[in-house]
Amino acid sequence: MHFILELAIDFYQQSLAISEQIGDRSGEGTTLNNIAYTLNAQSQTEVAILFFKESVKVIESIRNDLKKLSREEQQSFTKTVADTYRALADLLLKQGRVSEALQVLDLLKIQELEDYLKNVKGSDRTAQGVQLLAPERVVSGQLTGVSFEKIPELNRDLASKIQQLPKSEINKVPDYLQKLPQGAVLIYPLILDDRLEIIVFSANTLPVNHTVSIKKAELEKLIDDYRSDLRDYSSIDVKASSKKLYDVLIKPIESDLQLAKATTILYAPDGKLRYIPLAALYDGKQWLVEKYRVNNLIAYSLFEPDSKPQANLRIFAGAFGGKSGETRFRFSGLPATISEVDRIAAIFAHTTKLIEGEFTATATKEKVVGQAIVHFATHAEFKSGSPLDSYVLFGDGSKVTLAEINEWNLKDADLVILSACETGLGGSGNGSEILGFGYQVQRAGAKASIASLWTVSDGGTQLLMEAFYGNLQKGNASMSTSLREAQLSMIRRPIKDGGVNYNHPYYWSAFVLIGNGL
Repeated sequence: MHFILELAIDFYQQSLAISEQIGDRSGEGTTLNNIAYTLNAQSQTEVAILFFKESVKVIESIRNDLKKLSREEQQSFTKTVADTYRALADLLLKQGRVSEALQVLDLLKIQELEDYLKNVKGSDRTAQGVQLLAPERVVSGQLTGVSFEKIPELNRDLASKIQQLPKSEINKVPDYLQKLPQGAVLIYPLILDDRLEIIVFSANTLPVNHTVSIKKAELEKLIDDYRSDLRDYSSIDVKASSKKLYDVLIKPIESDLQLAKATTILYAPDGKLRYIPLAALYDGKQWLVEKYRVNNLIAYSLFEPDSKPQANLRIFAGAFGGKSGETRFRFSGLPATISEVDRIAAIFAHTTKLIEGEFTATATKEKVVGQAIVHFATHAEFKSGSPLDSYVLFGDGSKVTLAEINEWNLKDADLVILSACETGLGGSGNGSEILGFGYQVQRAGAKASIASLWTVSDGGTQLLMEAFYGNLQKGNASMSTSLREAQLSMIRRPIKDGGVNYNHPYYWSAFVLIGNGL
């Protein structure tokens, strides 16, 4: 085995040298990744981490040039890339290097967007890759051509020097992560095959991680069961299935939230966790939304905490009830959407409305320019796989796909709302379509978006949206606060004899806010 590994390392080193000579950045990144995996299998952990970091550095440097690769090369490269980020985060957390792992997870979110949308550019923040520690910077120049026999000594030396570093250097976080709003706590879960890792970070503290012993298959079964109960308004098991997930996701970090005096959770879910609303986790007495505002993130490196909502709200509201002339669609009708936008217009005088047949993609694209809130009361469907399969439906039967949304001019928009969209859970989906929607809206210029994870009944949506806009109209509430207060009004709504149980999370928890709603 030793001889085989030695041959493998020698082969990879030759391949790396060739890639560097001919300027094959993709091949260089892949080879660095392969060397890292091989070294990790031999417990040469510190050197493996360094090779993974170098691979990530190459990946981030060529992100903007992915279009130059063939489609087959792109697919192969991005699959390798996603695994690289997860493997690196896994190793860093095992070594107790939480701050570095947090940076890797942020980059992973961007890479998952690239896997889905294929045209995602990084930012000045992501281009930095993952910071190298001082001993790693010294060793990094020695990696090319290092012999197999030298690696154990190099690993021991690197491990010793890293252990001697002051904690302030090991735990250092990038400047952009130090701008967390007061009272906000950042939560980054990472689903691994053998366990769940939860990283928690707040202002003026160091990032910490909690390891939960649960296999990926078991966690995804809990997610599937809970989502099934959430989507069934008659389910009496929803609190029990919610409590199981609360015990996995929130209970391990309760003391961190209390210590930080948290009022807001900034949440960047991983994988299938994107298909369930964190706000609707139940601790046995209360829903999480009764304690905290919940604001989902694409990635914190794309979050702009300093941007503030406009004082005078101009609103665009478009509604499609499901029928336009003789055109018929496979969706069920949404008759309450018309009254939904009528109520918005009644609350805000500066509302531009387009209804049914006049609510076309062409007209809408023109009308949304300069609006602070863009509200779509119409069918939308998000699917994993291709952004071309995810779309918003308009009153004339036209569609705008997820791939096209970023072409709109939403630079004046604080918020884009889709009040009747559906996401598909199943198969190998990892929620990338939800991540993709949030990103495309922000890419078009909007600060945040609200979308439903499943289609809620017409009446329930109308009640929640009316409460949401009523809260905004008061003038001193943020988007996330207004959504939370609207959800609380549903939870506390009395059930009249024979009436609808609107406090079931089916009605109020489907709506998640993505981006900066603070």
